[in-house]
Formats: sequence, structure tokens, C-alpha cells
Amino acid sequence: MVEALSCGLRTFLRAAPLCVAFSGSFAILGIGIISLLSAAGLAPMGLPLVGGFLLVAPALLAGFFGISRALRSGRKPAWRDIAQGFRQSPRALWGLLLVCLFLFVIWVTDAGILYSFMLGRSYAGWKMMFPLSGELMRFHLGAAVAGGLFAVIVFCITAYAVPLLIERRANLVVAVTASVRAIFRSIVANMAWSLILGGTVIVSIIVPLLLTVTLPVVAFATEYLYRAAFPDESV
Repeated sequence: MVEALSCGLRTFLRAAPLCVAFSGSFAILGIGIISLLSAAGLAPMGLPLVGGFLLVAPALLAGFFGISRALRSGRKPAWRDIAQGFRQSPRALWGLLLVCLFLFVIWVTDAGILYSFMLGRSYAGWKMMFPLSGELMRFHLGAAVAGGLFAVIVFCITAYAVPLLIERRANLVVAVTASVRAIFRSIVANMAWSLILGGTVIVSIIVPLLLTVTLPVVAFATEYLYRAAFPDESV
């Protein structure tokens, strides 16, 4: 994992301005959404929403694969490479990500139900995102338990399936099956990586400027791990 993160950092540094601009758009979006929640008195919902982002974040790999593809070919990456990464992705990938989006909606809905039962009043201000009291702590623990199962499921089916689909090395069923098998072949290491991914993204969205660096680094590190798990054209 250290080697993967080192590779991810080196790749990021080779295309830092483009990576920062691409990731920065999601940082700005995150700031906007959390600010709206805070202004509406729903600040504690910020963390479940941030956690839910992990369910749909695999879609961004298509853009980062476009950047790394340009680097491997000896070209300077540009926005057209990001766009091409999304355009060239097969429909099966978007079908898989629709499933992830459905789970995201369930997670946020469950968190909203918990909010109404466990809190049920206005919490304004960014600091109210965090478990600063016993009732907020209980809410966040409940939301984490409710969403944790979804996060594990999504990680297992997308960790390697998304890259396999992006590069058209497998159809949807084969890609998901290969991903689950790869996870369970080295379950401890893969679960550790999932915790690193989750913790990094959550901290980075809470401190949005970090996301402009950490998101591309972990995306390129994910590509490194994928190529280590599937080094040739066979699945």
C-alpha cells in the first residue's frame, strides 16, 4: 500500500495542475452542499453525506484513467483526456454505478430517518457536523453502522470491477465476480486499503482543499493496485 501511494503521488505530480483543477470541482461542490445543510440547520447530515460520496466516487476513476493513459503515451494530459476517459467507458460501467447511486440514496435516506428520530431539531454551523455531544455521537455511530454495510458491498463489487470495465477487459458479470474474488484472495490488505480510502476521503472533504491532492493520489494508487492484481489481459 505504501508503494501504491508513492506511485499515486508521483503520477499526481506529473499532472498536478490538471488533477487539482479536476478534483477542485468536487471540493467546491462539497463545500456548497455542506454549507447548504448547515444553513438549513441540518449540519449533522454532512458526515453521512460525505461518507455516501464513497459509494459514487468510483465513477471518477474514468477521468483519472484518462489522465494516466495520456501520461503513459508520453503526452501532457489535458481536459480532453478526462472527457475521453468518460466517453469511452462502456454502458455496463454506468449500470454498475447506478446501483451504487441507489445504495447512496438508501444510505442518505436511512441517515435522514435516524436524524428525525435521534436529533429532530436544528443544528446550524459547520462545527455541528462533528460528534461534539452524546446525542450527536449516537447519531453518527448509528449512521455509520447503517451505511457501513453498503460501503463494504460497494467496495467489494467496484474495487477492481470499475477499472476492468473502464479498460473493457471484461463484461459486467465477469468484472464484478473478478473483483469480489480478488478482494477475498487478500481480504485483510484490501479491507485495510478500504479504510485508508474512506478515512482519507472523509477527512479531505471536511478539509476541502486537501481533496484536490488526496483524491487524485488515491485514484492513481487504486490504478496501481488494480494493475498489480490484474497484470495481463486475462481476468
